[in-house]
Formats: sequence, C-alpha cells, structure tokens
Amino acid sequence: MSGVLRQVSKAVFAVGDRLLPDLPGPRILIYHQVGGGSDLEMEVAPDAFRSHVEWLADNADVVPLERAEGTDSVVLTFDDGYRSLYEEAFPLLQKRRMPFTLFLTTAPVETGEPLREHPGAEPLTWDMVKEMLDSGLMTIGAHTHTHPDFRHLTPAEVEAELDRSDALIEERLGTRPRYFAYTWGYWSPSADPAVRRRYDRAFLGGPPPFPRLSDPHLAYRVPVQLSDGTRWFHSRIRGGLRWEEAVRRRLRGYRGP
Repeated sequence: MSGVLRQVSKAVFAVGDRLLPDLPGPRILIYHQVGGGSDLEMEVAPDAFRSHVEWLADNADVVPLERAEGTDSVVLTFDDGYRSLYEEAFPLLQKRRMPFTLFLTTAPVETGEPLREHPGAEPLTWDMVKEMLDSGLMTIGAHTHTHPDFRHLTPAEVEAELDRSDALIEERLGTRPRYFAYTWGYWSPSADPAVRRRYDRAFLGGPPPFPRLSDPHLAYRVPVQLSDGTRWFHSRIRGGLRWEEAVRRRLRGYRGP
C-alpha cells in the first residue's frame, strides 16, 4: 500500500472509531523495533517514539502492566526483543522513569541469531535484558521460544515452546513470567489450555470493533505502526483504530477472538 493511500485509509478508520462505543480499559500499546530502517509497519521511527514518550509523559498515566487492569491508563509493551529497545527506547523511558513490559522471544537472545532477516533485527543480549529488568522499570513476559504461529502447532508442540521459553527466562533472569503475548496476536485453541494454566494474563493483537474485554486470557493490545507517526498515534490512544485492525484481521485470514 502506498504511503498516501495508507494515510487516507487511516483518516477513514479514525472517523470510523468515532462511531463506535468508547474503547474501555487501559491502552496497552504494542511496539517492536524503534528505528532500524526496515520500513516494516512494526517499526517506529526514533523521532516518532520520542514524541510518543513526551506526549504520554504530559497527557497520560503510564503504569506497569500489573497495575493496569480496571484503569484508563496506558501500558507500553515491546514484543520479540530487538536490540533497539535497549539502544533507542530504554534511555528515553529511563529518563522519564516510564515503566514498560518486554514480551521476550527467547531463541534470538539465547543464540544471538536474529528472529528475522531485515534491517534492525539484531536481538537483545541477556545482559541487556537483565540491566533493564534491574532498573525496576521493566516487567518481563513470555512470547515463546522460536515465535511460531500457535494455530499450526499441536498441544504437545505448544507445551515444548512454552517450557523452553519459561525455563530460559527463569534461568537467565531469576524470575518466572506471569504474562504471555500470543505471537502474531493470534489466539489458538491448541494453546489456550496451556496458556491459561501457566500465566495470569494473556494478550492478543489489536482489538476488533466490538472487543471482548472480560477474559484476562483474551486481552487486546493496540499496535503502534510506522505509518502512524505522531498524528495517528493520538487516534491509537483514543480509539485504537479498531476498523483498521478489523480489516487487517480479515486480510490475514484470522477469524479468532
């Protein structure tokens, strides 16, 4: 999709959000890379991220994930474990004493091999993760070992992924993750029992127009995208750009909750 068409579509989706009921509860934002030059939508530019942090510091109550339930606060979460979290985002968050959660995919940080082949894909190291955890700002969550799509795994394969992920986090960091984020944001019936048994809460991708909010193991987050810049970031906070998420779900063939 061209840049102009994407911006026009976001304007339409933002208007659509205003026709929906308010999105209740906290805004749990999803970030991945900060900078890196991948041109993927999961990236945000460093200048845009800095603007997000400054705006949130002045206009929102940013709280740790464990304190968000039942509030109108904002929670910052980062998926996978890209090195740009440590190099670009963490200094800004540390300066503002702003809490955040890392949903860590453990294979890249364990092996040093990037999760994907694109600019900016270099993974964190365990020392970086430990430093951020020791700062008191970061909560660690699980995001599998190798980042598979759980919709295509058997229950036994799911268990193996979660076993390895949880064991490495506990071994390397001395803590057991209480929270889990589904890879790609996609819920899976083969994974649901294991996820509920292991974690206090579990998170999906972006909310549909009329989201289910009562199940703590089917909680929604709001993805922040490269094309959001600063203009559409405010729409993410206000309404989640839920119609955009509905279209994305449809295009990707996802029919889950």
